[in-house]
Amino acid sequence: MTSTPSQKLTAWGTVIYTLEGAIQDFFNAFGGSSVTKSDCDAKAAALVGEPLIPVPIQGHFSYTVVAGPNQAQIVQFRAAQSKLDIDILNLAMAVHPDFLPKCTYHGHIGDETSPLHVYVMDKREGLCHFKTRDSSVEGASAFAARQSQTVRDLARFFAGAWKQPQQVAPATAEKMQQDIENDLKRLAENLPDRFQAMVKQVRAGLPNVFALLPFVLNNGELSESSILVDKDDGRITGIVDWADAEMSPFGLSLGGLEALLGHSRKQKFYFDDNAEQLRCEFRRVFEAEVGGTALSDEVKHAIRVARMAGMLLTWCFEYDHDMVRQKTIVL
Repeated sequence: MTSTPSQKLTAWGTVIYTLEGAIQDFFNAFGGSSVTKSDCDAKAAALVGEPLIPVPIQGHFSYTVVAGPNQAQIVQFRAAQSKLDIDILNLAMAVHPDFLPKCTYHGHIGDETSPLHVYVMDKREGLCHFKTRDSSVEGASAFAARQSQTVRDLARFFAGAWKQPQQVAPATAEKMQQDIENDLKRLAENLPDRFQAMVKQVRAGLPNVFALLPFVLNNGELSESSILVDKDDGRITGIVDWADAEMSPFGLSLGGLEALLGHSRKQKFYFDDNAEQLRCEFRRVFEAEVGGTALSDEVKHAIRVARMAGMLLTWCFEYDHDMVRQKTIVL
């Protein structure tokens, strides 16, 4: 029997995404010898019913299908490295009821050496944001209107987190601050000169980030692929991928906003012409939601520092399979 083709490369070494290749890559990496796609499909059918349709964009650490007679639910199989913390997920649903689908845990399949954890979620309509982008001249105006709606909804999402601060033990906060400082020191030692002013500014402002900003539940994977939007009006219909969510200072996941303000082409990122206008709209809605008069200039600066810190930690490190920051990336 011919095997399913894995991801393909262009002559320039760029990966061509294929659904079949992504699924095969997942099972090659995480299925071990005990779990196959057929095993997962059988489990999904038993839990929810058929038909089963793989989602078009698969995650690196998961295999996901839309399932059931009405295609109203999603069954997801996640590698052990990306197991969801149900307590965190329940908190996320409580903090962001308009943005998260209901999710239940159904144990794991496979042996203990390479288990795949099983989750059933209510399906949220919408597409990954990057699939709704229209860069054509004819569609530019309509896309800009949708983009503005998405940014306003994202501001409300962040405001929801701000208004529901979480309690963190002082020792935990102190250790997190020290860990981030250590990582910033690594960046200072390894990044090119053009990044040093930013790293220096973040290191200087880090104490105020921990002193002035509330600890909130931050989504560690906020990006164009984890934000689902209505393709017609740009409303955010759901925010997914909470495997790396954690209690940390507000603003560390604000870099997710930047992904909505531009596009990648030939391994470079280009901001849209209206990017700064959209940032202003985000700030306007966020401050209105949380009560802008309560945000002093010092607090606003701490938020900007937290945003920069999050971007540096997310984009300037390579991560291992356990999502631990390893060596820095030379940009």
